[in-house]
Amino acid sequence: MLDIEHKWNVGVWPLVVGYVLSAALTLGAYFIGSSLWIFVLAGTQALVQAVLFLHVGLESKPHWYLISFLFLLLVVVVVIGGSLWIMYNLNYQMMPM
Repeated sequence: MLDIEHKWNVGVWPLVVGYVLSAALTLGAYFIGSSLWIFVLAGTQALVQAVLFLHVGLESKPHWYLISFLFLLLVVVVVIGGSLWIMYNLNYQMMPM
């Protein structure tokens, strides 16, 4: 089934594929345990969910949705990066050498 207004597929198949890929990536991150691979799998899972569930890049005017999505990513990176920077500096300042 095709959504005429947005031009994307609204059938069940993309949702099932997205769910299976998301579950596989989550289980992969759980069982691997290496910090580098967890970040790689988390990034891949974010891309899978953005395309298959949020339909980023599949709408009729993708540039507005893409700009807002990239701004969301910038905010998330600033918040997480700032939090890690603050925790690192607090650890450096508070722990005796």
